[in-house]
Amino acid sequence: MGTAKKRRPIHREQADRLTLVDRWRHFVLDQPVLVHPGETIWVEDDHLLVQRNTGLVDAYPGFVNR
Repeated sequence: MGTAKKRRPIHREQADRLTLVDRWRHFVLDQPVLVHPGETIWVEDDHLLVQRNTGLVDAYPGFVNR
């Protein structure tokens, strides 16, 4: 049997308007990030990931505050 670490499902959301994000759910960013309408955000491995409208994915550091 393997000892694979169980990962939580990744929850993604798509922005419906221009938004300056400084926290998302329990994730607090080191600095605010501008997210444009239609861009998708999610948290993975201590980073907020933003899939830009160009198709590129940007990663911004932060931490989980529970």
